[in-house]
Amino acid sequence: MGPIIPTLVQQEKLEGDFRFKHMQVRVNAESAAFYRAGRVEQMRTDRILQELLRTQGRLVTRELRLYIGVNIFNYLGSIVSYLAIAIPIFAGRYDGLAPADLIELVSKNAFVSIYLINCFSRLIDLSTTVSELAGYTHRIGELQEAIGRLSASRGRRGASTLEDLPPSHESGLDSEEEEEGEMDGQGQSDHTAFILERVSFTAPWSEELLVKNLTLKITSGQSLLIIGNTGTGKTTLLRVLNGLREITQGSLRMATCFGPRGILFLPQKPYFTDGTLREQVIYPLKEIYPLSGSADDKRILHFLEATGLGPLLKRTGGLDERVGWNWYDVLSPGEMQQLTFARLFYHQPEFAVLDEATSALTEETEAELYHICTHLGMTVVSVGHRSSLEKYHDSVLHLLGDGKWELSAVQHHT
Repeated sequence: MGPIIPTLVQQEKLEGDFRFKHMQVRVNAESAAFYRAGRVEQMRTDRILQELLRTQGRLVTRELRLYIGVNIFNYLGSIVSYLAIAIPIFAGRYDGLAPADLIELVSKNAFVSIYLINCFSRLIDLSTTVSELAGYTHRIGELQEAIGRLSASRGRRGASTLEDLPPSHESGLDSEEEEEGEMDGQGQSDHTAFILERVSFTAPWSEELLVKNLTLKITSGQSLLIIGNTGTGKTTLLRVLNGLREITQGSLRMATCFGPRGILFLPQKPYFTDGTLREQVIYPLKEIYPLSGSADDKRILHFLEATGLGPLLKRTGGLDERVGWNWYDVLSPGEMQQLTFARLFYHQPEFAVLDEATSALTEETEAELYHICTHLGMTVVSVGHRSSLEKYHDSVLHLLGDGKWELSAVQHHT
């Protein structure tokens, strides 16, 4: 029974992780699709499944030995009862008994032996159930201990909850890091991200046109702000640009490749996968090659500090420290958006498409993040409601509803 209990505990944990991963992908399907991370999520889900299957295989092997022992004891019990009485009989101890008396003696001894062995068999049969019960009890015990720790620390938290951690605004880009190959805003080429010619599209599950005959060209160095009332099609337009939704008429062409150094989308709902802090920053890259202390580490640490997430690094214990929490439970809405910007800066695309990516941040933090985008040479396409966003863009696309739209230039005051 000893080896079965810890293996069962691990199997239950991995099964929970596997079910949670499925739920995570299902709930965040659109956010993952904006990153085009289907293969990455498939790889991660398969990895969890394979670990679960290996653990279940070990559990089956260990339970097999227990089942073999239990059944051998049950089947040999009746034979042992007759062997126990056969030894004195064939040794001649009962040679003087009449046949009837000998039969009676054998029956009495067999009954007592079989009854005793049956009692032991029932105890042995319980070993499988007891081992499973012990595993489940261990998991419940871990839950109770975690609840106890949370209850004990509730009164000591005060103002130091995760949501109350202030973002850092002392995150300027120093000259040493500028010399490490970071892109700057100088010498931008006239690359084109999207070309839309008389594009029309409808709302999801509706035939009503949200935008009609939209003609637009998004080029490098010309940032665009998309505004409009709720339900006018701002997020749907981003889905169209990403290829997640079909257009009803017109033509749309993505003239720049998707991914790092090309086009990267930040969805309205931040998405975090399972794994370490490094894996959150480099997502949706599949593999982690750099060693600790490498130049890549320095870039990640720099961007975490630049987005005000220095405290998060301390809480995780390092870039590659395995954490047992769900990132959505640990991070506040503002920290989630800061971490997605750290991801954006790490990939450093030429075009960044942001869907209300600063809605949970202060205007000061928003200004700092857009400043870094400009410093890294990104052309930004933003969806938002704040009037403060306008000064970071060169033109505004106003979606008016009923298929109408209006494109205007932003007058920057010096």
